[in-house]
Amino acid sequence: MPSSQTTSLVICDLQPDLLGSIPEKEALLTSLKILIEIAQKRKWLIVYSGLKFQPGYENVSESHKLYGALKKLNLKLGDKAVHWFMEGYPGSEFHELHADDERMRHVWRSSHCHDNLVKILKEEKIEEAYIVGIKASGSVQHAMQSIMDTGIICTAIPDAIKDDDGEKCEAILKHLLPVYGNVTPLQDIIHDFGMDELNSDTKEMYIDSISNHDKQETDILYATDCNRRGHGARYIELLMQRGNWKMYPNQIWYEDFIKGEFYCPLGKKVVDFCDEPDFSKVSMYLAGRDHLDEKDKVIEIAGKYMPKTYCIENGEWIGDMPPSDEEDGAISAPWFIKEADKNLGGAAIVIVAKPSEIMNHIVKDKRYVVQQHIRDPLLTDDGRKTHLKFYVLLIGEEDGTTWNLYTYKGALLSISPHKWSATDLSQDTQVTIHRHPQHPAETEGWKQHWDSVYSKCKEATGEVIQNAIQSKKLRGRSKKQYEVFSVDWMPDAHGNIWMFEFNLSPAVAQPEFDDPTLRDSRRDYLMKHDESMLKEALDIVFPWEGSKGDGEWDFVKKIVAS
Repeated sequence: MPSSQTTSLVICDLQPDLLGSIPEKEALLTSLKILIEIAQKRKWLIVYSGLKFQPGYENVSESHKLYGALKKLNLKLGDKAVHWFMEGYPGSEFHELHADDERMRHVWRSSHCHDNLVKILKEEKIEEAYIVGIKASGSVQHAMQSIMDTGIICTAIPDAIKDDDGEKCEAILKHLLPVYGNVTPLQDIIHDFGMDELNSDTKEMYIDSISNHDKQETDILYATDCNRRGHGARYIELLMQRGNWKMYPNQIWYEDFIKGEFYCPLGKKVVDFCDEPDFSKVSMYLAGRDHLDEKDKVIEIAGKYMPKTYCIENGEWIGDMPPSDEEDGAISAPWFIKEADKNLGGAAIVIVAKPSEIMNHIVKDKRYVVQQHIRDPLLTDDGRKTHLKFYVLLIGEEDGTTWNLYTYKGALLSISPHKWSATDLSQDTQVTIHRHPQHPAETEGWKQHWDSVYSKCKEATGEVIQNAIQSKKLRGRSKKQYEVFSVDWMPDAHGNIWMFEFNLSPAVAQPEFDDPTLRDSRRDYLMKHDESMLKEALDIVFPWEGSKGDGEWDFVKKIVAS
């Protein structure tokens, strides 16, 4: 990259005679003030290039396609009436945005060509030029053409290029200027420079310009991707499809030596939605979510629905211990050892045949829960184990006490590829993690159970979530909060349902991970299922005119914290 001394900011035709015709004048001046501050701090050469004609438009031909009309009109009415860009009249002077300094030049021309501008850039040994100003189809375009011919790297900054015709300007920025050089948004320039290096007034001015852009005519909402784990990026992608949502830039919030960089909205602004709760008007994470997500904490709220569960911490049993191998039923079904704070599917689960084998798989500094397989699981007609991936939408309202709970009628089954056996300890047989690409009500060999099982799971989920709220494990915020998560339910052959865990960031099929060469009917079904589920959840959380109501989300109950 060229040094500061070999970089220039070229400002084209920033003159009162043109500024008055620009609809977005204030937005233009704001962007230019920011760029000038960056240029000054980096000691770039700042060049103002503009039009200026002698009295009577001397040396301008009446046949000139661009300026001939000025000459003709002046011949009829004289300098007093017709003096656009004419020497001696204030409308032709530069609208300068900073005090004069040694790294600033003024370049005048009385023709379309920028010969004098190119001459100065060559004299100053400029290697890279950022081009901004008025008349995208005129002076800006030709400045880029002229500078490009010298071998100087050209970059247009669209935020600081305006025209009296907005549609024409947008088309030129998109299709024509990239032919002559780079087109880089102001956001990227600021990101490279460092937001914190701007003075406070300039920073606030930029943030306000982003926030207020287009809000006079439409109700624009802003979202920021802060790169936090979870479904934030997916929610933003779906919100952007609505048309009244726009991306708001991010910046580094702070850095952690181990975890790396954390991001927040530019200027630490609170936006309509982002995946960092401190900066979002609506939080996509529930306060107290760890009491659902961590397997040893969920025991208290799950109550009768969770199989007998034993806990290990620091290599020691906490509370009750499992039975000995000799006790009745102790080895009649396998035992599952799960890391309490991990949700990694089969990767975080160890399966053993006997209670006596459990401690052989324990790492002292980790927390675990241990459960024996439930007796008589409800199998498919051909004998395979299955459990229900049951999706939940929980919304905490702004009052901090009212909660609305929904369950998704499009729950999915996870079915083992093998027949179940209590003595088969393989992961494929015992840990069912792959979602079946068919609705449970349509799955042969299981569909006869759907209506009964869904009704029980819906009611039980309501009980468990209510326990979490009334015991203050889940807490209200001073703003709206929500989360889409799943709960694993397994029915047995006696009509009972058993809960194993919540997944607060359940896996969903995402376009960026989709390989078209590997796409099949299973993948297509899951892509459509997950997109519909999340879209319909957002319709409830962020209602809008295009909403189709609750969709497949089934309202369970309103819960008011005591």
